[in-house]
Amino acid sequence: MHFFNHHYQNTIKPDFLLKFNYKNIFLAPKIEKINLNFGIKEVNFKNILPTLASLELMTNQKAALTCSKMANISLKIRKGVPVGCKVTLRNLNMSLFLTKLILIIFPTIKLFEGVTLKKSIEQYKSFSFCLDDVLIFTELEQQYELFKSLPKLDISITTTANSIQELNNLIISSRFPVKIVCESNSMVECDLAKVEVEGSNPFFRFNF
Repeated sequence: MHFFNHHYQNTIKPDFLLKFNYKNIFLAPKIEKINLNFGIKEVNFKNILPTLASLELMTNQKAALTCSKMANISLKIRKGVPVGCKVTLRNLNMSLFLTKLILIIFPTIKLFEGVTLKKSIEQYKSFSFCLDDVLIFTELEQQYELFKSLPKLDISITTTANSIQELNNLIISSRFPVKIVCESNSMVECDLAKVEVEGSNPFFRFNF
């Protein structure tokens, strides 16, 4: 069992049972999947191939092309033309990537204060953000010349939460470094979810 799953089963899930009084242990929310997506402005093999290769290097999983569902005259995009690539992570690959984000990627970002969400969490089952510099992944940094022109990486995390309060608690309990989270309909700052860049990493405070 991956240690993030071990932390969920032994720490996060019991915490949910105490706070929300579930009648069934399987009602406790969890992270269901992670979607990674690259958008491509200029459609050509020179841009498509590096994005596909980078996703596969970062996730150890085969990526897929995303094609336009309709034509866009203003952007000069025809229907069915590749406009990006994506990969969906579940189970072990999801846990490995999430651990890499929290332990390795976020602490290496200079002046990092936590991930700022793109918008308020209106749909409480998921939240998304983007990484501007994808070269902080060591797998890509070693091949700088090949991946130096990569676009921003969009990351969407989907959960099984049934309320904003559940999603809020899941983010904090997972030690995910979110700068602001949504509570009710207002955006509030959450110090508990901030990552500790200097000093000990919050992931090492797990109870094993």
